[in-house]
Amino acid sequence: MLIDVFYQELMLIKGGEKMSLSVIQELIQRRRLQLLVHSFLYYQLNENIIDDSTYDRWSKELVDLTEKYPVLAQMVIYHKEFESFDGSSGFDLPYHHPAIQSRARKLLAYHRENK
Repeated sequence: MLIDVFYQELMLIKGGEKMSLSVIQELIQRRRLQLLVHSFLYYQLNENIIDDSTYDRWSKELVDLTEKYPVLAQMVIYHKEFESFDGSSGFDLPYHHPAIQSRARKLLAYHRENK
């Protein structure tokens, strides 16, 4: 598909390094999933396997990417759920999705086994 070729060829600059649009979309998706999983762990299971500064850094990065690339952000999973996300808290994020809870529980089990 022509648009896929365009996405692969177009490169953007982030922090001095080139990033393709697909890489930016992947990063937005990764940050959303990380924030959902870690919000579930923190708010529902009272577990914290990352420090607050890491969560804050991921939140800021996601907000920055979403503001800088709103069209790309709309194309990534959980777009509607993150529309009003400002990075200040994960309390209101939709971590009730079974897939998120399953990932969170698997991550917690892995973390406990590998401490």
